Amino acid sequence: MKQRYARQHAIDTLAVKLRWVLIAAGGLLCWGRTSPWLILGVCVGLAATNAYATRISLSPPSYRRNGAEIISGLRLLDGILASAAAFAHSHEALPLWLIGLPIVCFEALSSRSSRRAGVFAGIFLGVDVIGTVVSGHPVGAAFGAIVVLGSSPLMGLVLATYRSREETLDARDRRLGALMSSASALAGSQDLQSMIIRTVKAAVRDLGATAGYVSIVSEDDPSLLIVEAAYGVDGEYEFPRTIAVGSGVSGYVAKMGQPISIHDNGGDPLECDGVSLRIRSAVSVPISSRTFGAPGQASTEQIIGALTLVNSESSETIQTEDMELLRSLSSLIATAVISARIEERRRTTFLRTMESLATALEARDDYTRGHSQRVCELSLLIGQSLGFSSDALEELRVGTVLHDIGKIGVPDAILNKPGRLTDEEFDIMKSHPVIGYEICKPLMLSEGVLLIIRNHHEKLDGSGYPDGLKGGELPLSLRIVCVADAFDAMSSRRPYRGVMDISVVLGELSKGAGVQFDPVVVECIRSLLVSGSLNEMYSAYWDTGEELAA
Repeated sequence: MKQRYARQHAIDTLAVKLRWVLIAAGGLLCWGRTSPWLILGVCVGLAATNAYATRISLSPPSYRRNGAEIISGLRLLDGILASAAAFAHSHEALPLWLIGLPIVCFEALSSRSSRRAGVFAGIFLGVDVIGTVVSGHPVGAAFGAIVVLGSSPLMGLVLATYRSREETLDARDRRLGALMSSASALAGSQDLQSMIIRTVKAAVRDLGATAGYVSIVSEDDPSLLIVEAAYGVDGEYEFPRTIAVGSGVSGYVAKMGQPISIHDNGGDPLECDGVSLRIRSAVSVPISSRTFGAPGQASTEQIIGALTLVNSESSETIQTEDMELLRSLSSLIATAVISARIEERRRTTFLRTMESLATALEARDDYTRGHSQRVCELSLLIGQSLGFSSDALEELRVGTVLHDIGKIGVPDAILNKPGRLTDEEFDIMKSHPVIGYEICKPLMLSEGVLLIIRNHHEKLDGSGYPDGLKGGELPLSLRIVCVADAFDAMSSRRPYRGVMDISVVLGELSKGAGVQFDPVVVECIRSLLVSGSLNEMYSAYWDTGEELAA
């Protein structure tokens, strides 16, 4: 749609420039055969209309509103005037009717309609015939005019047909390109939102829309649509965050499962789901997936959302081919959403399995039972006090719950040894972060989670293991876990010692602040201790909150 406007605009801009030449040529042909004042008056009037047409052609927004209709009307006026003037003299027929030939050609190229070109040529022919009969000019002159103008419909038909076929092929290429681009995004992207936004951009760009957005039915609340992605050509617009199913354009489509196309018909702007834009037309198609039951059972179609495009510049109704493109794009989005949901469920199942395994692993040892859960809760408290986002807190939660999963590869004799470990035994114990990392890596967990599992025994000075990370190589989330892990290890019983006094624990943390531990995280733990936030968590190990505060 957008490229069609661009081509029509280019043709009409050229036609407006050529019109200056035709006005001058017509004036010269008539000069000396009638009143010069009449000729000057007509030429000045035509020049004024062409100046206005030039102004419209140089302003794309003005041209989109009604420029094509105005310029087409001026072409029709020129042809009628030229045909009438050709037979306005009693002595001879002027060849002004030749001007009708380029007029019909430009109308055919601009409108891409053989019917419209034929109507123009028919009007000009009618004026010529009337002029021939009324003026009594020789039949030869009239015959010449009829032959030339009679060829105009044929030329217009050929040109219009050629242009129509060319644009049909171009449109198919654009649609195929949009589909291939979206399919490539679906195949190569692990991020559902980025895939959806690329698809929305392709739809907006190919159909010449102003903006577009995709809303998906919430898994938690089926009566609500969540706007997953939105895109505007000329800048930021306010899009709705949620839409009730059955409400607004997208909500109606999501409820009924049928596409709709609306336009303003020259009246007041449309309201579409609360988008902050002066909308003249909108189109929305359902995003649906087909579910197949057991053999012999019919498949069912499930509506999971809507793809909506809005246009602030054109009220033109969407074409059938464009609607088919939107349906194809919505099918790609549906595939991506369903695949993402299946993958998320699979990942969640694996993750819960691993969390259960980690809990069962800790149950092998009375001394470490609950360690990962306490490290998790302590890390989350620290992360919240430092202003972590919900996504960052989720990384902390998953990473800390799984951080000791690698101990599944450490023999029980070493895990439960009542005394201190030998150097050989400690080397085996030090392998558990890498074992845990290798176990969890196939689960496609985030890099932040895998970093916590592999590197929770690192130290700021680089003396930790297994990779000897130091300083800026340790992100804040990892620094939190390193401190929380050490704090819980010192604050709970071990086979080789009892619970360390809290003052001793704080002394060890303070001594290691800036060397082994992040000093900001150490201060956060101190604040949590003073506030009593950790009393309940360590009630089985600490006697009173007063001792802590002291």
